[in-house]
Amino acid sequence: MSKLQKSAWFNLGLITISSLFALLCFTVAASKIEKGFNYINVILCLAMMCIIIPLTLIIAKKKSYEAGFDEREKIINQRATSLSLSGLIITLYFACFIPFVALGGGNIIKVVYLPVIFICTIFTYQLIKSIAIIVQCALEEQNG
Repeated sequence: MSKLQKSAWFNLGLITISSLFALLCFTVAASKIEKGFNYINVILCLAMMCIIIPLTLIIAKKKSYEAGFDEREKIINQRATSLSLSGLIITLYFACFIPFVALGGGNIIKVVYLPVIFICTIFTYQLIKSIAIIVQCALEEQNG
Protein backbone atom coordinates (compact mmCIF):
# COMPACT_ATOMS: atom_id res chain seq x y z
CA MET A 1 0.00 0.00 0.00
CA SER A 2 1.47 3.34 -1.05
CA LYS A 3 1.72 6.48 1.06
CA LEU A 4 -1.08 7.98 -1.00
CA GLN A 5 -3.44 5.11 -0.17
CA LYS A 6 -2.48 5.16 3.50
CA SER A 7 -3.14 8.88 3.72
CA ALA A 8 -6.47 8.43 1.91
CA TRP A 9 -7.62 5.78 4.40
CA PHE A 10 -6.36 7.89 7.32
CA ASN A 11 -8.11 11.01 6.03
CA LEU A 12 -11.30 9.07 5.36
CA GLY A 13 -11.46 7.89 8.95
CA LEU A 14 -10.25 11.11 10.54
CA ILE A 15 -12.48 13.44 8.55
CA THR A 16 -15.51 11.24 9.12
CA ILE A 17 -15.02 11.07 12.89
CA SER A 18 -14.10 14.75 13.17
CA SER A 19 -17.01 15.93 11.04
CA LEU A 20 -19.50 13.87 13.00
CA PHE A 21 -18.08 15.24 16.26
CA ALA A 22 -18.19 18.81 14.96
CA LEU A 23 -21.81 18.36 13.83
CA LEU A 24 -22.70 16.94 17.24
CA CYS A 25 -21.05 19.90 18.98
CA PHE A 26 -22.78 22.29 16.61
CA THR A 27 -26.17 20.71 17.20
CA VAL A 28 -25.79 21.02 20.95
CA ALA A 29 -24.47 24.59 20.64
CA ALA A 30 -27.28 25.61 18.29
CA SER A 31 -29.92 24.29 20.65
CA LYS A 32 -28.31 26.16 23.56
CA ILE A 33 -27.93 29.42 21.62
CA GLU A 34 -31.67 29.58 20.93
CA LYS A 35 -32.29 29.47 24.68
CA GLY A 36 -29.80 32.26 25.41
CA PHE A 37 -26.06 32.84 25.65
CA ASN A 38 -23.98 31.02 28.25
CA TYR A 39 -20.49 29.63 28.66
CA ILE A 40 -21.48 26.21 27.33
CA ASN A 41 -21.75 27.81 23.88
CA VAL A 42 -18.21 29.13 24.15
CA ILE A 43 -16.89 25.74 25.25
CA LEU A 44 -18.69 23.93 22.42
CA CYS A 45 -17.45 26.42 19.83
CA LEU A 46 -13.91 25.98 21.15
CA ALA A 47 -14.34 22.21 20.95
CA MET A 48 -15.39 22.55 17.31
CA MET A 49 -12.36 24.73 16.61
CA CYS A 50 -10.12 22.18 18.33
CA ILE A 51 -11.28 19.75 15.67
CA ILE A 52 -11.31 22.07 12.65
CA ILE A 53 -7.88 23.67 13.23
CA PRO A 54 -5.93 20.37 13.49
CA LEU A 55 -7.76 19.06 10.43
CA THR A 56 -6.77 22.16 8.52
CA LEU A 57 -3.16 21.69 9.59
CA ILE A 58 -3.24 18.04 8.53
CA ILE A 59 -4.67 18.97 5.15
CA ALA A 60 -2.09 21.76 4.72
CA LYS A 61 0.72 19.45 5.86
CA LYS A 62 -0.07 17.06 3.02
CA LYS A 63 2.02 19.25 0.72
CA SER A 64 5.21 17.92 2.31
CA TYR A 65 4.70 14.25 1.53
CA GLU A 66 3.56 14.87 -2.04
CA ALA A 67 7.21 15.32 -3.01
CA GLY A 68 7.69 11.56 -2.54
CA PHE A 69 4.99 10.63 -5.06
CA ASP A 70 5.86 8.99 -8.34
CA GLU A 71 4.19 10.12 -11.56
CA ARG A 72 1.31 7.66 -11.25
CA GLU A 73 0.47 8.83 -7.73
CA LYS A 74 0.68 12.49 -8.75
CA ILE A 75 -1.80 11.88 -11.57
CA ILE A 76 -4.12 9.98 -9.22
CA ASN A 77 -3.89 12.80 -6.68
CA GLN A 78 -4.62 15.45 -9.33
CA ARG A 79 -7.64 13.53 -10.63
CA ALA A 80 -8.95 13.01 -7.11
CA THR A 81 -8.49 16.70 -6.30
CA SER A 82 -10.35 17.87 -9.39
CA LEU A 83 -13.13 15.34 -8.77
CA SER A 84 -13.47 16.40 -5.14
CA LEU A 85 -13.55 20.09 -6.10
CA SER A 86 -16.36 19.28 -8.51
CA GLY A 87 -18.17 17.52 -5.68
CA LEU A 88 -17.60 20.54 -3.46
CA ILE A 89 -19.15 22.87 -6.02
CA ILE A 90 -22.12 20.53 -6.48
CA THR A 91 -22.60 20.33 -2.70
CA LEU A 92 -22.57 24.11 -2.40
CA TYR A 93 -24.99 24.36 -5.33
CA PHE A 94 -27.46 22.02 -3.65
CA ALA A 95 -26.97 23.69 -0.26
CA CYS A 96 -27.91 27.03 -1.81
CA PHE A 97 -30.60 26.10 -4.31
CA ILE A 98 -32.56 23.38 -2.51
CA PRO A 99 -33.67 25.85 0.20
CA PHE A 100 -34.32 28.48 -2.48
CA VAL A 101 -36.59 26.15 -4.44
CA ALA A 102 -38.20 24.55 -1.38
CA LEU A 103 -38.80 27.75 0.59
CA GLY A 104 -39.11 30.28 -2.21
CA GLY A 105 -37.10 33.40 -2.88
CA GLY A 106 -38.78 35.57 -0.26
CA ASN A 107 -38.03 33.40 2.77
CA ILE A 108 -35.09 33.63 5.14
CA ILE A 109 -32.75 30.88 6.30
CA LYS A 110 -31.45 31.03 9.86
CA VAL A 111 -27.78 31.89 10.18
CA VAL A 112 -27.40 28.86 12.42
CA TYR A 113 -27.37 26.65 9.30
CA LEU A 114 -24.24 28.25 7.80
CA PRO A 115 -21.77 26.22 9.92
CA VAL A 116 -23.62 23.06 8.92
CA ILE A 117 -23.14 23.94 5.27
CA PHE A 118 -19.45 24.67 5.93
CA ILE A 119 -18.84 21.38 7.75
CA CYS A 120 -20.76 19.40 5.13
CA THR A 121 -18.74 20.88 2.28
CA ILE A 122 -15.44 20.10 4.02
CA PHE A 123 -16.65 16.57 4.70
CA THR A 124 -17.81 16.14 1.10
CA TYR A 125 -14.51 17.39 -0.32
CA GLN A 126 -12.35 15.09 1.77
CA LEU A 127 -14.71 12.13 1.46
CA ILE A 128 -14.78 12.32 -2.34
CA LYS A 129 -11.01 12.83 -2.54
CA SER A 130 -10.22 9.89 -0.28
CA ILE A 131 -12.65 7.56 -2.04
CA ALA A 132 -11.39 8.68 -5.46
CA ILE A 133 -7.79 7.94 -4.46
CA ILE A 134 -8.68 4.52 -3.06
CA VAL A 135 -10.74 3.56 -6.13
CA GLN A 136 -8.14 4.82 -8.61
CA CYS A 137 -5.33 2.96 -6.82
CA ALA A 138 -7.42 -0.23 -6.79
CA LEU A 139 -8.15 0.12 -10.52
CA GLU A 140 -4.46 0.75 -11.26
CA GLU A 141 -3.48 -2.39 -9.32
CA GLN A 142 -6.08 -4.47 -11.19
CA ASN A 143 -4.86 -3.28 -14.58
CA GLY A 144 -1.26 -3.91 -13.63
